[in-house]
Amino acid sequence: MERHTSFSKSGLVLLAAALAALSTSWSGCGDAGMASDSAGYLYEDTSGWEPGPGDRGAMDAASSSDTAADIPQYEIPEPEEELDLDFKAPQASEHYVYIAATGRDSLVRIDAETLAIRLVAVGGHPTRVATLPDADVALVINSGTQDFSIVTSTESSDEVETIDMLPNVNTIAVSPTGDYAVVYYNDKMAAVGEPVGDFQTVAVLGLKGNAVSRAYVSVGFHPTAVHFAASGEAAFLVTDDGVSVIPLKSVEDGDITHIVPVAADPMDDPAMREVLVTPDGKYAVVRNLAKPEIAVVDLETEEIRSAPVAGLPTDLDLVPGKNRVLAVLREQKKAYVVDLKALVALPETDPDYTLAVTEIDITGSEAGAAAISSDGSTAVMYTTVGLVKAVAVLSLTHTPYAWQAYPVQKGVVGVALSNKGDTAVVLHQLESYPVDATPVEKTIAYTEGFTLFDLSTGYRKLIQTDNRWSEYLFISSSSGAEDQKAYILTPDPSGLANQVLSVDLKTYIATPIPLASRPESLVFVPDSRKVAVAQEHENGRITFIDVDTDETWSITGYELNGLIK
Repeated sequence: MERHTSFSKSGLVLLAAALAALSTSWSGCGDAGMASDSAGYLYEDTSGWEPGPGDRGAMDAASSSDTAADIPQYEIPEPEEELDLDFKAPQASEHYVYIAATGRDSLVRIDAETLAIRLVAVGGHPTRVATLPDADVALVINSGTQDFSIVTSTESSDEVETIDMLPNVNTIAVSPTGDYAVVYYNDKMAAVGEPVGDFQTVAVLGLKGNAVSRAYVSVGFHPTAVHFAASGEAAFLVTDDGVSVIPLKSVEDGDITHIVPVAADPMDDPAMREVLVTPDGKYAVVRNLAKPEIAVVDLETEEIRSAPVAGLPTDLDLVPGKNRVLAVLREQKKAYVVDLKALVALPETDPDYTLAVTEIDITGSEAGAAAISSDGSTAVMYTTVGLVKAVAVLSLTHTPYAWQAYPVQKGVVGVALSNKGDTAVVLHQLESYPVDATPVEKTIAYTEGFTLFDLSTGYRKLIQTDNRWSEYLFISSSSGAEDQKAYILTPDPSGLANQVLSVDLKTYIATPIPLASRPESLVFVPDSRKVAVAQEHENGRITFIDVDTDETWSITGYELNGLIK
């Protein structure tokens, strides 16, 4: 899921560091029109919004000696948690599953239909693997030899092309068309103790045709995300300096990218920003954790327009196919739908923001984050703060944007939507219970699990599990017209009852599939319609599951030439 736009636990550490830096730099600040809260943090609101008595974080007005009076101040709200799942291995192409056999300097290729195994020699110490859409091509970072392998597979052979690569890269971003890839160092992807890579050089690979091209390109400082235009013609790198734009068709070795600023103030703290890029490549949308606004950047004209909102947004999501965004403000109990094109078109003087921004009162929803369906028609709003036992469904099809809250049996720690957006999986965890809890309430609180939520009918079904979920995968029908199944891993810390749950998204029946070892990750192989579950094992173990029958096949010891059982 670029899955969610809220912040993870690592983001909390970054946020704390940013706040500490802000506190240091602002101590003793004497700017007119600014006031500090009890912690010494200063946030200026230029929206003209007048805080009501129930709005958390509204601060005392600036003193009468200030030139700009009555400027509300806000405490930064506790961030929503992001679902941070590990999708590093295995990786699947149309017909095969690829796994980096790091200690053997090889790539394991398993045919999901025949279970035939091949060891493909690549560079030294392969680590990260990615595949191209609608093809049998694997891209491999070889950290030991500081090079990069492109593996093209057929039924009988594997052609390997290895090229030089920047040292210590750890991330591969592939364009939607599969014609290009951007390879770079992302410190957010680095494990503890791994060597540091280049913070301002990326490799752009051209993968069209028979010849692979590679261009080293200088970008803004500290790239953290790559967005591609849906056409595949441009890449947009989110960096501390702004958005670095790479025209993929004309990029050349040694190019220095054009950087589009995403903040009017060049001293704006990048650690306080979340930046999204629309799939058409026209706009970047910015949420600043310390500013009560949503900013939109026209990536062609570089104009920045900001829409004021009633507080500090706790989440921001693109609405697919609409050139709109949904912002949620948990503390102010509001949500906003922002029409990006309309906002950019507003006059600079005396703009009527109601023409571009729709405010929604979500009092009673407790929401601070949202997950949006792939067609952009529906959002499921929720909060991960405080283990709230509720979600809300918001219709995004037309104004007024109606919503309905629904109770669930356990506190929410995350929400994921199926491929077609018909079902939400609401994720839970163990939780405490009051002293006067009933036996049923105690049982529910002290089990792991998740809730299946039919968005069209409002039906909810709690699925309780002995062990906590770790990863999930949604599968559509062979025609792609409807949701078929969800597979959810529930590894047992004791190693005694490892399972993957097969959930029928029509009947909501969950069937446990036992596994011999602790499951680590899973991936779907489209051609054979099998799910591959990689497991913890000293010589490698993987289980294939037929999504139509749930029949299983396991392979153990594939790094030692494969033993099928």
